[in-house]
Amino acid sequence: MTERIREIGCIIMASGLSERYGRNKLLEKLDGRELILHTAGSLTAAGLKPLAVTRCEAVRDLMEREGIACILHNGPLKSDTIHAGLKNLDPDMAGYLFMPGDQPLVRPVSLRKMTGQFLTCPDRAVRLGYGGTAGSPVLFPAFCREMLLVCTGDRGGQEVLKTGGIPCDVIQAEKAWELWDADTPEKMEKIREAYFSSAVE
Repeated sequence: MTERIREIGCIIMASGLSERYGRNKLLEKLDGRELILHTAGSLTAAGLKPLAVTRCEAVRDLMEREGIACILHNGPLKSDTIHAGLKNLDPDMAGYLFMPGDQPLVRPVSLRKMTGQFLTCPDRAVRLGYGGTAGSPVLFPAFCREMLLVCTGDRGGQEVLKTGGIPCDVIQAEKAWELWDADTPEKMEKIREAYFSSAVE
């Protein structure tokens, strides 16, 4: 199964300017390590090989020091990040997983469930969800690549799912906090509380 997981391209979306946060949230420390390294670590532990896509040189430098593939680009929109990532991955991958860089509590077990479901039904998208909410990350089938490459605006993959009629399965996370992102300092504090009060894998 691990070798088959390598057939899935994995993009860390790390191009936001953190305007609501006030500083680059991806470089905020969580238990002594930068937030984005927790995200990348979960992906790696699940058997995926992440590629980070960023507009921030400090994030690029951090990822390179940690041995994590990263590309620097200058497009302001979410769709620009998607395009840059896809153009730097093998066009013949079985699927493409998009992971927000500021979602550090997703557990490797949840990611493995997503990839397992996808490899069983590779013509369907897979999302992580909790309760009645479907969130991120999102894993797209290979046939969505061209649609993703021509998507525009700041909704990106969400728009492709909505307008493309892509069949989609939702894998339930065991914990609500797996879907939390660090959009604001207040949300980051909630993430810290969950991290230190829970057995985050």
